[in-house]
Amino acid sequence: MLKIGDRVVYGANGVMKIVDIREESVGDISRSYYVLSSVSSRSDSLTFVPTDNEKLVASMRPMLTREAAEEMLSQLSDLPEIEWVQSNRARVEHFKRIMESGDRLQMFAMIAAIDENGKRREAEGKKNFLTDETARQKAEKLLYSELSLVFGIPLEEVPSLINKA
Repeated sequence: MLKIGDRVVYGANGVMKIVDIREESVGDISRSYYVLSSVSSRSDSLTFVPTDNEKLVASMRPMLTREAAEEMLSQLSDLPEIEWVQSNRARVEHFKRIMESGDRLQMFAMIAAIDENGKRREAEGKKNFLTDETARQKAEKLLYSELSLVFGIPLEEVPSLINKA
């Protein structure tokens, strides 16, 4: 059971803090909600997640511990290979599923695959697809913000931490 004060990674939204668990009524229906606030954004907006919605609650995964983060970083040199999907539309969906899965190593593998494809395209005198770059940036933001909090370092220092791994 999650509690107020817990930090979680909520889907592709990044690291969020549970600031409240409360009943809210919409019309005649009253439900219990986890109230989340972004840890990394300066926005005052809140996200409400119904406590009885198994799918949404399942997308709230615990933030990495320092030990788990160190273990994950030690595995970066042995990333699983992501099969490159040729169809742009299918690739966007594939990347979306990886992001939603919360599998951090798969996200790192996705970033590596996008970078590798970008190098191939550059050699052909072409740019990487904007949708691929957007997916890479979202994955980096999600991973880097979590690692920044876990290790207590500024966001700008995360790439050098990853490169040392």
